Amino acid sequence: MAKRQSNRRTDQFSYDVCLSFAGEDRAYVRRVAARLRGMGVRVFFDEYAQADIWGKDLYTHLDDIYQTAARYCVLFASKHYARRLWPSHERESAQARALREHAEYILPARFDKTRIPGLRPTVAYIDLSKLPPAGLAALIRQKLGDRPRENYFPPVPDRLFLRAKAKSARARVAVERRARDFFAALQRMNVEERTLVISLFLHTCVAELPENVHANTDLLRRLTGFPEGKIVRLLGGLRSLGFYARVRKRGGHDDYLGATHRAELEWHDLSVDDDVGGNATHVAHDLILTASDGCCEQCALEPLIRLDFSQLASATKREHSHSHRHRLTKRSSQRTEPAAERRR
Repeated sequence: MAKRQSNRRTDQFSYDVCLSFAGEDRAYVRRVAARLRGMGVRVFFDEYAQADIWGKDLYTHLDDIYQTAARYCVLFASKHYARRLWPSHERESAQARALREHAEYILPARFDKTRIPGLRPTVAYIDLSKLPPAGLAALIRQKLGDRPRENYFPPVPDRLFLRAKAKSARARVAVERRARDFFAALQRMNVEERTLVISLFLHTCVAELPENVHANTDLLRRLTGFPEGKIVRLLGGLRSLGFYARVRKRGGHDDYLGATHRAELEWHDLSVDDDVGGNATHVAHDLILTASDGCCEQCALEPLIRLDFSQLASATKREHSHSHRHRLTKRSSQRTEPAAERRR
């Protein structure tokens, strides 16, 4: 009988891979996790999630992680794994997922030949006796494959830190938390709302940063195809996500033919942490510019609408070129700058 493949989209997962292991094997697994993270792989490794799991019921939380939150689960089988309680709980959750979806989900990697309950000996595994952590990480990355990313925020957004001039560890933590909160706000929008907000950030006048971003409503109409009334309605419906919008009329009394409106938008981080909350429009602006860095305006919008923020990290940054003509144009003019840089 043919296997029924999971119909779950990869962009629905919070992690690309979760790691299930015994504490005695932690040193090896830690090096695998670090190498994966450096490659831009979203990995669930308990040491990276201490703040998130603090205070949670670990039995239910880990069940959710190992059963629903990751695309693959790498199971590090060993004599230690076979007799430990928590690895057994993780394995049972992972096996429930594999049984339910009838698809490859558990990727066994063996330190030794100890029998693991429920893990059939016919399932192909990786022998770790002669494979270094970097080698296993490379195999995991190869297993994940290359595909257009959706709903993706890289584990280490180092290029965002550089643009935001976040040099200290404390500054990087604050920038990343605000950036991830803005990413979460974008996740909660529909496509039209996301298109409008991202277009506004991409085409803003920077004169009033860091307080707000703003753009002519007629320009937004031409960029999005939305009538001005719809633009006003969409912006007004984002208050619960921390967006404060207003539309102001421009033009003098005798300049009625040139009278226009401009949309102004602030984004406030609604976090309860006072050190992170408040007007964070400048962080959102840095986020959008970094994520569109190296792209022409034509190519900047599409990946952002599908929430592909690969450009935030050196490990996942890709060069963009949408046609042979585009590449020729880029080479022919040394003065041509990426659209994101021209907008700064």
